[in-house]
Amino acid sequence: ILEAYRKRLENRSMLEEYVFEVYWKNMLSSRVSVRRNKAIIKRVIMHPLRQIFPSNEISRNRLNIILEHRCFDRNRPDALEILKSIGLSEYRPIDIIRRTHGVSYNDYIWFRFMGENIRAEDVLVRDMYG
Repeated sequence: ILEAYRKRLENRSMLEEYVFEVYWKNMLSSRVSVRRNKAIIKRVIMHPLRQIFPSNEISRNRLNIILEHRCFDRNRPDALEILKSIGLSEYRPIDIIRRTHGVSYNDYIWFRFMGENIRAEDVLVRDMYG
């Protein structure tokens, strides 16, 4: 089993590298580049209600905690059903965010990944001006 695991590790990096943007309504709030064990954040808006990152560089672990706050609770009794409904089989915050765009009814923050051509009107769950 260990040998198979080693071969799998050789074929792909354990730490996925990715880039995404965070928006407040249709205003760019941050650009995030995740490399190795850290996330580099270019914060465009510094307003505390429109910005979710505490600094310009955070650990990957801290980023995962922030992303998980944009997801449904992993301990919900219906968590497996929710995962299945969005095409996932395991609870990984980054995968959930890619499917849900990190949308919450509590604010106007949302995420856009490379190659997506969407606006706030396409993903937010409540009236943007209500």
